Amino acid sequence: MNKFLTLAIIAATAVSASAQEKIMRIHKADGSSETVKVADVAKITFENSGDEPIITPGDEKMVDMGLSVKWAAWNVGATTASDYGNFYAYGETEPKIDYSVETYKWINPDYEEGQFYDYWEQYYKLGETLTGTNYDVAHVKWGDQWRIPTRKEWTELIHNCSWTWTAVDGVAGCMATSNINGNKVFFPAAGNMVGTEHTHDQLGCFYWTSSEYDGEPYEEPRNYRANLDATYRSADGYDYPDVGFSIRAVYGPVPDPTVTYTAPSEPVDLGLSVKWAPYNLGGTTSSPYGEYFCWGETYTKRYSHVFNYKWYDPLTDSYTDLGEDICGSVNDCATRCWGEDWRLPTKEEMQELITQCTWTRSGYDAIITGPNGNSIKLPAMQFLTYAGKPSGYLSPISSGYYLTGDAGDDKWASGKPTENDVCTVLKFYMAEGVWKLDGTTYRGMGMSVRPVYNK
Repeated sequence: MNKFLTLAIIAATAVSASAQEKIMRIHKADGSSETVKVADVAKITFENSGDEPIITPGDEKMVDMGLSVKWAAWNVGATTASDYGNFYAYGETEPKIDYSVETYKWINPDYEEGQFYDYWEQYYKLGETLTGTNYDVAHVKWGDQWRIPTRKEWTELIHNCSWTWTAVDGVAGCMATSNINGNKVFFPAAGNMVGTEHTHDQLGCFYWTSSEYDGEPYEEPRNYRANLDATYRSADGYDYPDVGFSIRAVYGPVPDPTVTYTAPSEPVDLGLSVKWAPYNLGGTTSSPYGEYFCWGETYTKRYSHVFNYKWYDPLTDSYTDLGEDICGSVNDCATRCWGEDWRLPTKEEMQELITQCTWTRSGYDAIITGPNGNSIKLPAMQFLTYAGKPSGYLSPISSGYYLTGDAGDDKWASGKPTENDVCTVLKFYMAEGVWKLDGTTYRGMGMSVRPVYNK
């Protein structure tokens, strides 16, 4: 992509009678040549008249623009600021020739238009953000804290820089100059890939953000992109995930999505080994329903399934082992969201609710009365699925699923061994008079949480 005419540089060793001295011979395009003593050469650079210098601070690839993260000096797959680097489909970690639905890695093989699946289910949705995950090519290729910037981080760069359309090494593109510290970073106008067609070459810069489109969540299988050209800079556009765009990495810790909620002022004493919260995690006294959490995750999501579960690695089809019990740990959503006084219940503490309490029905919800006469209410909330919250398509919601901190049994009901992909939950179906523990429920399914008091 570099329009600079490459010099054929052949290093030869000229041996003289007096000394063996290394000589570099430079062969020019007009047929002439010249020699230079290697010992006299400190550095070789390539520059074009009228071009701005390549923005590469020494041999580093990191530029401090005075923002929340540092920015890479060149694209993923490149080695200089003017190189295009590689094109990547959203969530893929290798370049290819054809960027189409047929070659997209995260396409749903069972999808058939007009059948069981909705239109958006043609693609597997990879989560509200893939920054720092195994879908993030910058993180996979460069490691450490390198990752694809979020839409917010792209917007921060766009709004805090002055932009000029210029050229580096003969390559057109956008130069961003920080309004905070004056540092610069160059974005080559690499265009994009649609199918096998390379479009907008030298006309525009197209970069994936790590953020999923957040409009109507179940109608648009799209992801946010950053567009840069001679007159326009924005991270508001979005596109289908199979299109090939450039990737510009940032360096910094992954933003913590954990949300702090207001914990109850007093737990409820049921006369058991622990005291219980009067409402669900994410709820309030007036609205006890709360939010959905996956086992080992400390934040809420719009939908849940294997492909956006934090502890699943799609590249190896394996799960991270979080241990047998996450109660009170950094992976306990109750502790992270309500503070150290609260945690997930253990399997044994949840079993106490079943064996030592009286269960009665209130609609489809469960009223649980302890040995001392005090009660708590567990709302029937079903679980969070790939289609989002179970309102609207499951009516009425007639069951409840509540997390424990227990890792679950080592075999599915079919006898197939589990591989860190299950957990123990309380299930109840009050219309049928059923409440029980199930130790082989899938961890990547969003469920309700009723914390216990950790004192």
